[in-house]
Formats: sequence, C-alpha cells, structure tokens
Amino acid sequence: MPQTVTIPVSVLRKLQAAARAAQEAHDALEDFLLSQDKRFLERMRAARSSHRARRTKPLPFVTKP
Repeated sequence: MPQTVTIPVSVLRKLQAAARAAQEAHDALEDFLLSQDKRFLERMRAARSSHRARRTKPLPFVTKP
C-alpha cells in the first residue's frame, strides 16, 4: 500500500539547488576534459573548416512510422 510523505518546500529547494550545482559541475568537467583531448579538438577544427568552406551535408530528415 502506497504511503504519503510530506516534505517541506525548503528541503525540496535545497535538493533542487544541489542537483543544479551537480549538473553545472558535470558540464564544467566535461568541457574541461574535451578541451584536453587532442583528437576531439582536431575533429572540431576540421568540422569548423568544412563548415566554413560549405562542404557540409544536411542531416537526413527521418520520420518515425
């Protein structure tokens, strides 16, 4: 049988702030790690160069049945 638990709004707000901070830290770590990856940086430079030279292809439009 399900039970109901009452949680104060202040606790929910603290959890929300902690989750937001964790997500921001995750994003910052991911950015840092990618900025240190020479293969990733080279691929991004090549992609940017291709885009500037108009050698890109549009993604195919896919519809789900």
